[in-house]
Amino acid sequence: MSEDRTLEWVISLVTGSITAVTLLYIAIAMYQLQAGRVIVDTELTRKIEEGKAFTSSKRFTVAAGDSVSIVFNNKSDKKVKIVGIEVNTEGNIDIDVYDNVSIENLGNKWDIRNLNLESSYVPNVEIADGGTYSGGELVHQTIGYGGVKNFAVGSQSDVGEKVIIPPNNNIMIKITNPSTSSIKISVRFLFYEGD
Repeated sequence: MSEDRTLEWVISLVTGSITAVTLLYIAIAMYQLQAGRVIVDTELTRKIEEGKAFTSSKRFTVAAGDSVSIVFNNKSDKKVKIVGIEVNTEGNIDIDVYDNVSIENLGNKWDIRNLNLESSYVPNVEIADGGTYSGGELVHQTIGYGGVKNFAVGSQSDVGEKVIIPPNNNIMIKITNPSTSSIKISVRFLFYEGD
């Protein structure tokens, strides 16, 4: 057999083998999907299992023209990954996000809940509102929509999704009610401690 024919035969053999293995993997995946056995494990899921994923939330009434500032302060020596900051509102609001504000007075600390109810691990993170915060860099501006159910569905604003807060850094969320009447809002942080 000539070298050209031998090379063609080897290439055909390798291509055929790769195709057969790929088709086998696809068939196995399709069978498992049909049987309900495909499991996708995300980093968040793994962190929940390890007891290093957390949530914290609070509800506020914000008077007309007033603001509420909420600081997320990573005091640990580890990175903290924020999956999302969820803001729900009855009315229209302005939302500003600042990096690394100065914290003069922390204010009202929020409870932080471990998403693995068997774990007692608590991160070195503080979430608080009503304190005295200044400076920082304005890094994000957005709005949240809300309304009465028969006129509007209401809204959830994701702010700072998938943000990594390095050790000894913070972010602050400032929510302003520009309307002429008070409104209710709720804020929820979903986050986990990095490796």
